[in-house]
Amino acid sequence: MSKPTIDLQALASEAKSILPWISERRRYLHRNPELSFQEVNTARFVRGELEAMGYSPGPPIAEGMHGFTVQLNSPNDADRVILLRADMDALPIVEENDIPFKSENPGVGHLCGHDAHTAMLLGAAKLLHPRIKDLPCSVRLVFQHAEEVSPGGAIDFVKAGAMKDVVGCFGIHVSPRIESGRFGVVTGEAMAMVGEMRIVVRGRGGHGAAPHEAIDPVPAAAAVILALQQIVSRRLPPIEPGVISVTKIHAGTANNVIPQEVELGGTMRTYNESRAPEIARAVTEIAEHTARAWNCEAEVVTSWSYPPVINAASAIDAARDTMTFLFGEGAAVPIDRSMGAEDFAYFAREKPSAFLFLGVRPAGATFYPLHHPKFLPDAEVLWKGSALLAAMPFTALDYLDGRVGLV
Repeated sequence: MSKPTIDLQALASEAKSILPWISERRRYLHRNPELSFQEVNTARFVRGELEAMGYSPGPPIAEGMHGFTVQLNSPNDADRVILLRADMDALPIVEENDIPFKSENPGVGHLCGHDAHTAMLLGAAKLLHPRIKDLPCSVRLVFQHAEEVSPGGAIDFVKAGAMKDVVGCFGIHVSPRIESGRFGVVTGEAMAMVGEMRIVVRGRGGHGAAPHEAIDPVPAAAAVILALQQIVSRRLPPIEPGVISVTKIHAGTANNVIPQEVELGGTMRTYNESRAPEIARAVTEIAEHTARAWNCEAEVVTSWSYPPVINAASAIDAARDTMTFLFGEGAAVPIDRSMGAEDFAYFAREKPSAFLFLGVRPAGATFYPLHHPKFLPDAEVLWKGSALLAAMPFTALDYLDGRVGLV
């Protein structure tokens, strides 16, 4: 990369010094989680923090939505923009952590780390504001609503024109699978395309003592579940990953009653968007034909939501080199791609982007995955996320312009 217009080591040092400030904001957010499309107070809090720094946050990105953008216009090149994104919503999960800042919103918890993401971007905003005059390009901060629920909030930003003049996008997700303080990087396919399926298997109810007088949809539904597993092994090429997961089964009201129907729900995942119609068609065919073999009927509804996250080599190279410059050799570690999904994909579909993973698992700590009631990231390393996000506008342009690394 060409020589940055600021001292990046000083930026990293300042980021570490404001860790208590970042942690305090993250604890407030953790204590006050809000579900997707309901982030009213979260957005109000974040706006207040930005205004206290001297920013003028934009209006909600869409009517009835709570995400918004903040712009730092560079005096050196206002026409090109680096986009930095964090998501703000929480999950409908009861938190089981015994901590002073435990969720105070019953049944809702920041158990995917979005409180950390928002706090890191607030930290980056705090680092960037006094450095506006040195920015080689403009910066657009995206505080996004509703990442967890389809259709997601990212698409609202794209539709509203938030990608105007953007040349590259960067986002960070905390990961309990990676050692605290290290960043996981993957080029190309990083996260999967995700879809949902709902299958209702209908028979004829009756008495549990006389199954011959009924048409039992329960074994039919069980057969459908097992048959769906053949899609990945027999419908997809062996070298192409895919996942079909039945995650919900609802049936029956009493132990001695054969129900009228069984409802199944689950997800479909692939990296190959062109394969999506084939997978959905296979789900429908298998469910309908298998149910018919049991003298039942199946009603199938499938839908696809987030596309796959595709990390551009140029953006990943920029991020990897910046991590090394800020935090030393070994700061960036290669990781496997994930079958999880993320609506950051909508930003990455528009412009070269890097979706990165900050390790938040201290050595020797018990592993709890994302979305677990006891997931709790190591907050001591969040300053690194703030430092990296704040540094990217000063380092990424050479890579995105093709002067360094691969495009």
